[in-house]
Amino acid sequence: MRIGILILTFCFVFEASFSQKIKNDFFVLHNIIRGDSTYNTFEKQVALVKNAGYDGIEINSTAHFEGMKAALDKHRFQASYFYVRISLQKPFMDESLEGYIRQLQGSKTIIAPYIVSDSIFRAGTHEADSLVIRLMRQLSDWAEASALQVAIYPHLNYYVERTDHALALARSIDRKNLGLSFNLCHWLATTVNAERKDLQPHLHSLLPYLKMITICGANNTVSQKKNVWDDYILPLGTGDFDTYELIKYCLKDLKLKVPVGVQCYNIKTDKYQLVQNSIQVWKQYLQQLENEK
Repeated sequence: MRIGILILTFCFVFEASFSQKIKNDFFVLHNIIRGDSTYNTFEKQVALVKNAGYDGIEINSTAHFEGMKAALDKHRFQASYFYVRISLQKPFMDESLEGYIRQLQGSKTIIAPYIVSDSIFRAGTHEADSLVIRLMRQLSDWAEASALQVAIYPHLNYYVERTDHALALARSIDRKNLGLSFNLCHWLATTVNAERKDLQPHLHSLLPYLKMITICGANNTVSQKKNVWDDYILPLGTGDFDTYELIKYCLKDLKLKVPVGVQCYNIKTDKYQLVQNSIQVWKQYLQQLENEK
């Protein structure tokens, strides 16, 4: 009897310890290295990011798809997500998009549409949302045929800029392979202090639909700067917004298994060091997460 109890106790302790391991993919947005004078080709950029220890990198447009895909294939590396433009005016999307999605078949790449409108559509109008729903179902069908997921990407000043709007659309679209991404910088840029107090309940409401997360360092302020990204996109591990607590809640409390990306748009620093420093901060986060009970 005592031996049996000891075995059960050991198994429980081992399982509890094992369950602390965080296995979410950690990837970079292409802007972490795009524009660097040394790492100035897709091949050099992919090699750098892979060797630094990341799990993937973004394909940031249909215009860059072929060059980035060739580099990814050469280095046997992962495209974590494919950032695509969807417009509410004709032509609604790049005519090559369906074929590009087909080339990603069987990968873990998430199709991440951002939705723009140059017309008089206001966010949330029935006419515009109905068009978005139709376009997203088409995108969902193409992705489903290649066993891929779709995540609507809320973006400041675009037609879908808030996560609550993206959530309402995802619910209406009602496809298993379609949800949304939570992007820390865009969430900060589209919220006020009162809403930020409810971040955890808000994330919980997104839970069934979250496909990926992007994070960065940031300041928890309602930015008055001419360029709000000077407050909302900082090097990972800097700023007074507690990005670690956000990750802790998402990965440990909500137990999200989705990929996590680091956003580095417009960060004015040495890009090589930014690549290296960001992965080190992520490793520190992981160590802290795995050590906390």
